[in-house]
Amino acid sequence: MGCADAVRAALLRLAGVLGATYHPGQDLFTVRFESVLVNLETMFATVIGTGTKMGQEYLPAIATSPPGA
Repeated sequence: MGCADAVRAALLRLAGVLGATYHPGQDLFTVRFESVLVNLETMFATVIGTGTKMGQEYLPAIATSPPGA
């Protein structure tokens, strides 16, 4: 399993995350979630923690425009 797959799987295990799609050409994820069930801090911590376990260092951020825009 690659790092992006591991991060996606970890995000999808969070209650409230409805979908997570990795966009390899832009090296980012699009995440659909219910804000009453999960918050950005939890998702960011999941990305950082999963990346660390996979030997990668990630600094998650909110993208200002959707992929392909």
